[in-house]
Formats: sequence, C-alpha cells, structure tokens
Amino acid sequence: MTMRLTRFCQIAILTLTAITTSHTEVNGASPPRSQFGAAWQSVDCKTFDVPSGVAAQSDCGYVTVPEQHGQPHGRTIQLGVVRTRSTSKAPALDPLFVEQGGPGNTTIGMFVNQALPQFPELNALLKSRDLIFMEERGTRYAKPFLSCPEFNAHNIAVAKGEQNYTDPGWIKACHDRFKTQGINPNAFNTRENAADVYVVAETLGYRQFNFYGVSYGTLLGQYVIAQADKHKAKLRSVILDGVVRPDIDFNLASGHTISYALRNLFHACAQDQRCSQAYPDLERKFLAIVDQLNQKPIPITLTIPTSQKTIAAKLDGIAFVDGIMPYLYTTPHGGDLPKQIDAASQGNFGWITKRLSNALESDGAKEMYHTVLCARVKSFQVTPSQVLPAAYPQLLPIGIRESEVVTKACDILQVELKPPFVYENPEIPTLIFNGAYDPMTPQPYGEAVARNLKTAYVYTFPGVGHGALILPPDLPAAACSAQIAADFLTRPQQSPDSRCLTQIKPVFVSE
Repeated sequence: MTMRLTRFCQIAILTLTAITTSHTEVNGASPPRSQFGAAWQSVDCKTFDVPSGVAAQSDCGYVTVPEQHGQPHGRTIQLGVVRTRSTSKAPALDPLFVEQGGPGNTTIGMFVNQALPQFPELNALLKSRDLIFMEERGTRYAKPFLSCPEFNAHNIAVAKGEQNYTDPGWIKACHDRFKTQGINPNAFNTRENAADVYVVAETLGYRQFNFYGVSYGTLLGQYVIAQADKHKAKLRSVILDGVVRPDIDFNLASGHTISYALRNLFHACAQDQRCSQAYPDLERKFLAIVDQLNQKPIPITLTIPTSQKTIAAKLDGIAFVDGIMPYLYTTPHGGDLPKQIDAASQGNFGWITKRLSNALESDGAKEMYHTVLCARVKSFQVTPSQVLPAAYPQLLPIGIRESEVVTKACDILQVELKPPFVYENPEIPTLIFNGAYDPMTPQPYGEAVARNLKTAYVYTFPGVGHGALILPPDLPAAACSAQIAADFLTRPQQSPDSRCLTQIKPVFVSE
C-alpha cells in the first residue's frame, strides 16, 4: 500500500457539504458557452461519463493548455472540464473550482460523477454559484492519461509474496511505455497544474473565482495562491481541506502522521465513558498486535476487486497498519477502530481483509503521481521529527518504505527539479480544515501553512478523518463545516462563526 494522499478516499463516496454564499459584487448570469474562449472544445458529457441528470445542467469540454506554460507556443495537452451551472437566475460572478487529490485522482470522476447525482448537499452550492471541475493534467479525463495498470499487477504480486514492495519494475515499465508515446514527464507537476486553473477560468470567461482543494488539492491550492498575481483572472478566496505542508516529504513522515492520528483516537476513546469501558488500554493492545504480527505473520485470503479471484497473503504488523488506514481516512469509520482493534487483540482479523483487498487495485494516474512528487523534492526543507511528535517506533518503517518507493521512481523518471516552493500573495483569504484522525495531513500541517498567510482561519474537527467537507450529510460535523465555509465565502475577510465546533464529539461503536 503506497501512502497516496487520497488513496483510501476512493473507498468512500465523496460528498461535498452544502455551502451557500453571497458576494459583494452585483450578481449576474453565468458566461454562456458561446462566449467561451478559443481554447474550449465542447464534447458530449458522456465523454466524461457524467450522469444525464448532471449533464443537463453542465457544459462539458476540453480546454487546450500549453504542455509547459513557459513555452506558450509549444506542444499542448487537453484537460477535461465540467462547468455545472448555478440554478440561480442571478448567480454570483465568481465560481468555485473544486479539485481532487492524489496526486493522480480524478476530479470529474469523484465529484461530478459520484457526489453530484447522489447527494443533495452538493447541489445546494449551485443555488449561489457555478461549480468548475477541472481534471488535473495527466488524470483520467485529461489527454494524456498517465495510467499505469502495471501498478495493480505489482500490488497483487507483493501481496502474494512474489515481489518486494519497493521493487520499481512497474514504474519503469509504465514510464518506458509513455516514452515511446512521446510524453514529456517534465510537464506534469504542481506549477503547471496551478497555471492550468487560471487558463480554465479565463477560457470560461470568469474574471474572479474561488478555489476548494482537498488533500493534494490543498498543495495545488497553495501554488494557485502563489500565482495569483501572474494571471488575468483573480483569486478571491481559498479553502484547503486536509492540508499538505509543502516543505515536508509526506511519505517519509507517514509513520509520524499515522502515530499522531492514532494517539488522537486513543485519547478520544479514553475520554469517552462507553468506549473506555468497552475497550480499555487501547494503545497497548494496538502496539502489541503490531509486534505480534511482525514476529509471526498470519495467513489471510484477499480478493482482487475486478476479477473476484482470491489470493493467499500474509498479515504482518505493517500490513495490519495498512488495513486500518481506511478507518482513519474515512469519517465516521474512525469510531469503528476501537472495536476492531479489540477484536484483533483476541485473534479476530476477519474485518481487515476487505480493506486490504480494496487496496490491491487503483485507477489513478500513477505516473503523474510520481512526476508531481519528484519535481518538488527541492521544496523539502524540514524532517518529520522536526515538526511532529515522535512516532511509534513500530510505525517508522512505514515512512522509510514509502519514501524509498518514491526515491526509486524518481531515479527512473529523471524529471526536471523545480525550485523550492515560496509563499507569495499571502493576503488571499484562506480557510483551513483539519481532521483529528487524519493519518496523512494532520493538524500541525494546516497550522504551519496558516502561519505563512496573513488572513487564515484554522479549524480542527473532532472525530473526522481526511477531509472535513467530505462527510456524510447526517453527521453533525458536516453541518458545522458547511456553516463555517458558508460564513467564510460570504465574508472572506472576517473570522467565520465556529461555535458549532464545540458541539461535535467523537462517536464510537461499542457492543
């Protein structure tokens, strides 16, 4: 299991809670498609698998952008874009760009094709402004799509004990294939992604826009902020949800960040009367399980999702941590973990096989994931131990393993290294959300980013995993994050009303 920022967000259907906003400018009609710029090419929304109900109120197409923005007359690539029109007769003039994480995951596939048709909360957003979903370069509905099916074969071979986890053969095979197609890996990085956002906004005729990013989308958002004074379209406000700190190797830090999330979970359980009585001494039990499995792995059976074929595998301590990651990522499943850890302490591991099976396959853009990370290694200025509490010693090998995977991939890709990230335009109002159980982008990351911005509001949600706006609508935290975001987008220069946070308590499953 590679620690991609939204790896396990794919397990849950994403929802984006309702945000109702107003704007100080005079409202008006959305720019008609007939007035889109020359870079726009309309396509049937079926091209992006958009459900018919969503397609009826959307404009779908490709926006052609420079392969490298520093070479505006050079080669080009195409980005899938869905503009879902506001249902208001007089929508706000500034749309909200909604961007997914990964890097390498699909924005259109997750937000447009899954969230919009299934969850009414997202549609409430359309009552005030247009939504823009830009497929990041290299991802599923962009041309080219840097998909590596070799990655899934590698995962299965690793699970069967036939291949080493850090073996880079799969990325070499994938990269060699793209080289024969003439694809330039230097074109796929966060600087280029950020410039794409502005080109899309300008092509669609918007003079001003807002930005929401989750997971890697928060790193993209920080680059969008840094470029705010370099484009015609103006950036009004930014929401960063599950924040990536630009100056740290989040893969190397994963042992620390998982430890941070687990300590929050263990503490919350100890403070809850029912949880503490049902599952006492949870931290000791967890660490004992990891030690026991590392000393004597147990056999398990996994199921390949697409083929439903079963394979024999081994569960060691690190694989056990891999298996609990989805619980930490997805709200409210963190509340299930005390029960599951307690069951494991009694020898019951049946619950973990589904999570590990789901992780065997992924449809993200794995080459794009690595080109993005490799291009920005000069930005890594701090070590995990400098900025985070000590990790559980048992979890440190996870970060070492994940960092080694990326290092080996970078040796193969040989992409051009970009200069270190520098904060610019810190006056752009920014709202920052953290989840207390987030195992990859913990609260200290969001707080560190906020210190580089002049107008930033930081909120941490108890019992929430990776993404505080990506929650089932019946949870109290969902209503609270929506209300805070609504206040922010209405008046970005004023501190939002966050009193609802005091009413949110972690909820645990107990028998």
